[in-house]
Amino acid sequence: MARISQREARRLRQRVQLLEAAEMKRRRSWSMDWPGGVNVETLTLQPSSAAIVRTARRLGHAVVVVIDNGDTARLMALPHPGGSDLV
Repeated sequence: MARISQREARRLRQRVQLLEAAEMKRRRSWSMDWPGGVNVETLTLQPSSAAIVRTARRLGHAVVVVIDNGDTARLMALPHPGGSDLV
């Protein structure tokens, strides 16, 4: 492996810092509170459902509630803005 100069090492270190900052910004694109959103209702979830929502939020996904034709509510994790899907 070829050696690099200190100048090149500093340039690469700065580039890594810029890329890491951009990655953090991408991961934080969903805020903990929906930006500009309005709380229309507060629900108490079963512990298992709350854990699912908490996990999706920690992975950076927004979670929305969708009502089926009846009275069934589905909690949907939206695809991450960075392109990864919740698996």
